[in-house]
Amino acid sequence: MTFHAADTQTRLGVVGILLLALLCAPVALADGERRLASETGRYRGECRRLTKQISHFEETVLPMAISRGNRAWERATNEQIERLWHRRADLCPEYGAQRTFMAKAADETRRFNKFLAQAGRAAAAFFTGGASGF
Repeated sequence: MTFHAADTQTRLGVVGILLLALLCAPVALADGERRLASETGRYRGECRRLTKQISHFEETVLPMAISRGNRAWERATNEQIERLWHRRADLCPEYGAQRTFMAKAADETRRFNKFLAQAGRAAAAFFTGGASGF
């Protein structure tokens, strides 16, 4: 009789573990889904909504702030546009690529400006015979 009780407990334990695994599997899959959603572009609705918000702020709110001469409103609107733009770039792969491209272009522009400044200093020193202080 003890044998049957232990056997039944073992079966109940196995069934309990299986049920627990079945109940936890969708949650684990959902976490993986959430993690990979931005990589696979599953936020289409969110991307559209953010794009519409960005265009609304750029085309309607920002010009209104500029026309009224309210610098604080203009600065806050530009900051909001930047936050929305980065959020969209985080969620939407095509805009993330655009952000990467723009960051590379900004780095290239900074390097070019640095080069021009050095060339200008060298030219000033050459044409003034070193009297320019550079």
